Amino acid sequence: MSQWALVTGASGGLGFEIALQLAHKGWNLILAARSGEKLRALKERLTPLCEAAPCIVEIDLSEAGAAERLVRACDSFRDARGEGVVVSLLVNNAAQGLFGEAVELGADDVRRLMALNMVSLTELCALFGRRMKEARAGSILNIGSLTANQPAPYFASYGASKAYVRQYSLAIRQELRPFNVNVTCVEPGYIRTAFDDNSRITSARYKKFSHDNAMSAERVARIAIDALQKKKALVTAGFGNTLAAFFSRLLPPAFLAFALAKSVRMLTQVSGSSSK
Repeated sequence: MSQWALVTGASGGLGFEIALQLAHKGWNLILAARSGEKLRALKERLTPLCEAAPCIVEIDLSEAGAAERLVRACDSFRDARGEGVVVSLLVNNAAQGLFGEAVELGADDVRRLMALNMVSLTELCALFGRRMKEARAGSILNIGSLTANQPAPYFASYGASKAYVRQYSLAIRQELRPFNVNVTCVEPGYIRTAFDDNSRITSARYKKFSHDNAMSAERVARIAIDALQKKKALVTAGFGNTLAAFFSRLLPPAFLAFALAKSVRMLTQVSGSSSK
């Protein structure tokens, strides 16, 4: 029986690499993202690797009702034998960062981040998780972040959203475990993707720091898929990030927030109400 994986945020960065590595492992793919052009290019690249040509869904998962629309789109697809596609692996990778002082950010931008990073992820886990529970088979891979381990000044909404992803993933893992459904949460640190630009970071100094301390998307994808295959609950990607997460938990949270805020100011010259 062919296996199908749904990867959100598949058009670039980590989602692209996860899709590519899953294809090499024999998975058939449903690829979801906002950019139809990028999805079509990825489909063309992956088609020779898959039993069936990847299915693509151009969708903005921050919009109300998007999760239900994505499920309906998946239900409309047919495999190489003309049979309905069953998603047995859900990869919740789509997410958004947002840099700046929390009180200065636009309310619409913050709502969109929360809708994408938390609400959509939760709805997709529930909708597909229910089906996996009934089938007594399936896996969910949620992409979190190292920021879930600490306060994240100037990334407050993003860090808090990833803390939600961690706690939600660990909770539903235990709920679904008796039904042979695995839930894994992987928490990367810096990754060499377009995250900084998409988060509206303009500081060249910050971008150099993040790049110098970042892992490749290919390596993070490999760690994530390995953690999924081993049915691990929670994995921090990379030894350095694992150490950082460990020591973050040892420090008083208020002091950690103070130290992190100071380091971000030094890297970005944030001062007063400016976030340049």
